[in-house]
Amino acid sequence: MEFAQLRTFVTLAGTRHFGMAAERLRIAQPHVSRRIKQLEEDLKVTLFHRDRKNVRLTLAGEAFLPEAVKLLKFAEVARRRAVVGAQGKAGKLSVGVIAAALLGPLPSILAEFHRRYPEISLNFVDNVAPSMAQLQGLAEGGTDVVFAHPPVRLTGEYDRITIVRDPLVAVLAASHPLARSNRLKLIELADEPWIMFPREPNDKAIYDRIISLCYRAGFSPRITHEASNTLTRLGLVSAGFGVHLVHQAWDTIPFPGVVYVPIEPSDNIEITCFWRKGDANPLLLHLIEIVREFSVD
Repeated sequence: MEFAQLRTFVTLAGTRHFGMAAERLRIAQPHVSRRIKQLEEDLKVTLFHRDRKNVRLTLAGEAFLPEAVKLLKFAEVARRRAVVGAQGKAGKLSVGVIAAALLGPLPSILAEFHRRYPEISLNFVDNVAPSMAQLQGLAEGGTDVVFAHPPVRLTGEYDRITIVRDPLVAVLAASHPLARSNRLKLIELADEPWIMFPREPNDKAIYDRIISLCYRAGFSPRITHEASNTLTRLGLVSAGFGVHLVHQAWDTIPFPGVVYVPIEPSDNIEITCFWRKGDANPLLLHLIEIVREFSVD
């Protein structure tokens, strides 16, 4: 059973006339007869009653018609997907994302990507994993692209585009005496208890930059509580357990009981798109093309 035979059968079933079917299919009428005969032999049933005046479906033909239509539709879908796949417009990409990346332009990047390439599926890797774990997954081939904080040292060959460069801001409980400040000196937090994320296994680079920033301001932070999850740390600040620093994009999330206050001095935190150097996957290159439109470099 061939698709040409199925198309001929469906066309003849619609026209009930060999000549009209041949015209629609743009083939000679004898080809229509041969295809139908071969199809009937393959199926071992008679599909049409034929006489000099009429061509009509048998009971077997009526039962077979809807299934033949489905088969042709499936074949057309498969053909279209093969075409867009060959053009690099269909398939699947695996994306690693840290939670903080979703606070910047990444949602807009993904929305634009989906608008341009709706046939490309995105598989997202656990966004709880820290940046170093995301980059390790990229190096091992578990993902095609990651959006993460750049580490101090990169192990592996990557191309990159930075999409976020935000200053650090202080997070204070809304009841804190400094909560109404428009801006504060970092040294003003020297005597406060501090909430931090563990240096291991989270992002050592950002941890060390925060500690160095405090040293440059003239003090060593007194860390009293640690939590891996940012929302947990914000909750601890809200409960009055201490102060914390986050990059400015977090102030887009109204968290109950906390305020975000600019600080001096500060430091910029980056979120960068990484992919393996030389990766010529056309699906990936479509995404990178859009990421470049949001670059802050």
